[in-house]
This record gives sequence, structure tokens and C-alpha cells, in this order.
Amino acid sequence: MLNERNQKLSKRFGDVSVESFREKGYEPEALVNAMALCGWAPPHREDENILSLELAEFMKYEVYELDDLEFFFDLRKVGRVPT
Repeated sequence: MLNERNQKLSKRFGDVSVESFREKGYEPEALVNAMALCGWAPPHREDENILSLELAEFMKYEVYELDDLEFFFDLRKVGRVPT
């Protein structure tokens, strides 16, 4: 993962640590879900019917339980281009 300057994340440059998210009350599962969606497109994003849903409905497809992530996640489908 890179910061706005296309550099690797670093606390030296003010980038956020996992501990800071924990201190703010984020659940570990939420962090895992967010990291999984960085550079990876889940299968449902290929369904144009789901993509046209209202945001609240679409978000139901963006939050994964750990078991679901284990089933659906495919490291071969993670993009290599820094975002």
C-alpha cells in the first residue's frame, strides 16, 4: 500500500498505523475487510445489476464475514498497480 506520495506507508511520514485504528474503535474484522478490498474486486462487481443499486444496498455486498473472504478472496486477482 502506498500513501498520497506513492511511497510505502511509514509512520515517519505521518501514515496511519493499525494501532491507531484500534484506538479509534475500529473492529479488527473491519480492517481485514478494508485491506481485502484494496486492489481486489469481489465477484459481485462484475454484475451490472448490483453496481446500479443504491449505495446502502450496494454496501451489503462490500462487507464480508471472515469465512466469506476466505472463500471468495483470490490473491491472483489482486491488482499490482499501486492505488
